[in-house]
Amino acid sequence: MSFTALSRTLLCATLVFAGTAVLAKDAPILLSCETEKVERTALEEAPRGAHRVGEHVLEVTSQKGRQKFVDKPPHDEGGMGGIHWRYCGYDSRAKAHLIRKSDKGLFSGALLLDETGKRLRAGHTALFSPDAKEFLAIEQEDGVDGENWAVYDTTGKLQWKGYAGTIAKINGIETVVSTFEHPQWTRQGVLTAQYLCASTKVRGIVTLVREPSGAWRWHGHRKCS
Repeated sequence: MSFTALSRTLLCATLVFAGTAVLAKDAPILLSCETEKVERTALEEAPRGAHRVGEHVLEVTSQKGRQKFVDKPPHDEGGMGGIHWRYCGYDSRAKAHLIRKSDKGLFSGALLLDETGKRLRAGHTALFSPDAKEFLAIEQEDGVDGENWAVYDTTGKLQWKGYAGTIAKINGIETVVSTFEHPQWTRQGVLTAQYLCASTKVRGIVTLVREPSGAWRWHGHRKCS
């Protein structure tokens, strides 16, 4: 191979590598239990080790030591009874483990921060802001249409929580008007989501904004009627 041809090959390889690195850097920091990944595969992601010391005892090691996540009976209702934990994975950018918590039909989770050993309330999914200082936690209750969302910082302080959508009383009955989906953080650390109207199928983008009063509200929602 000539020097020119070799140079071109190396240049192409460098560009591919650089492009892959940029994509990896810009990819959302996401931990989720809503994948088909089996637990034994997820356990291999733990940098300091995670394993089951018993059928109903999960042990995860952080820089501050080992922590146990212990199931509570009953264990014979397909996960709908008692409390059950499942390891879902680790993200090196967030430096956090996600452990799913199934609690009598509420599917949520906990984040274990690797550097501090602190355990934070989360959801079955945790979507981090670009600087990894805040995260959106997504929970789902069995039989409920829509999700519950909450935004925390990595000290565990709650910023906002609520139903992922809008609800209104229609003929005296609380009715889902719209649901939120596809949440994303902008590069500036602002949380956005798509809304979908239940009756008209109108779609749009909403943004979670902190008002001068200090209250957090979703802005940008058009009328669904």
